[in-house]
Amino acid sequence: MEPNQSRWRWQEGIVDVHKEHVEIDYGDAGRCAHDEWEPIARIGKPEVHVFIVEWLITPDSPEYQSKIAGAQGELDFYLMNKGEPDPWAYALYHCNTASNMYSAFHWSYFPGGPESVRESSEVIRVSAETGQEMPITSRGRSIRGIKLKG
Repeated sequence: MEPNQSRWRWQEGIVDVHKEHVEIDYGDAGRCAHDEWEPIARIGKPEVHVFIVEWLITPDSPEYQSKIAGAQGELDFYLMNKGEPDPWAYALYHCNTASNMYSAFHWSYFPGGPESVRESSEVIRVSAETGQEMPITSRGRSIRGIKLKG
C-alpha cells in the first residue's frame, strides 16, 4: 500500500436495511425538512475495511449523474481520504454535526434498521424573539438550539 493510501474502500452492492446503516439524502436543509430530501444511497457497516454502498437512484439523467458524483465525493472523503482510524465511527459522528446540514448531501444513521429512530443533525426553525440558546426536544432527543442571525 502506498503512503497516504487508505486501506478502507467502498463498493457497490445491496445494503440490508434491517441492520444498522447510513443513508445519504440530497436536499436543501435551509428550505425543506429531511422528509422532503431525495434518498441517494445507503451505506452498510463495513466488513474487513469494505463499505457496501447501494445507490437508490440510477444514472439515467444528467441530474442523477451529478448527484451520484457528488455522493461519491462524500463517500471518498469521509470513508477513505479523511484518515480517520475508524471511518464508520466518524460517519456516525458526522450524521450529527452542523456541517452535515451545510452540504446538499445529508447523512443519517439508522442504528436498528428502518424502524429505528433516524439519527441526524437537523435545522430547527425558531422565532426571532427566542433567546440565544434554548433546550429543544426533537424526535425524543434533547438537543441544544442556537438562534441564528437573519
